[in-house]
Amino acid sequence: MEIDWPELKQLICAFLCAKQKPFVFLPDSLTPINGNTLRTILEEAYPDAHIRVADHSYDAFSHSELLRWLNTDSLDKIRYIKNIWDCDDFARESRCRMLRLNRIHHKNFIYAYCEGFTPMGYHAFDLSLCDGIIKIIEPQNDDTRGWHQSDYKPDFIQL
Repeated sequence: MEIDWPELKQLICAFLCAKQKPFVFLPDSLTPINGNTLRTILEEAYPDAHIRVADHSYDAFSHSELLRWLNTDSLDKIRYIKNIWDCDDFARESRCRMLRLNRIHHKNFIYAYCEGFTPMGYHAFDLSLCDGIIKIIEPQNDDTRGWHQSDYKPDFIQL
């Protein structure tokens, strides 16, 4: 029997996303931001990236809240499997989990799926804007970095 990996991955992602317990961001940790302002910030940081900012307004959370969410989320416990469950799957699943929180809390948190060049080669990862600073998120290990301190150069950013 041949396994249809793309279909299986979609089923697994949907299942994992639905199983997550709702996380509650502290209300005073949220800052509203206009979609055009967010686009400008991302374009200035990554002028060569194809940036998709679809909404008119977003909610930025603090870096401490991002870390608190990453620490409670279990995605970093999933085993990496080359070409089956790898960087793009981790990054998409992490964004899926944040999109679920958007629906639960009626918010639009800044959490983007990205692809681009990194010290590891071409790679998928996530990005957020916390406390006015762009943070790179490696959902495989919950690492966060400031864009100006890293060698991450996304050429695709989707909010």
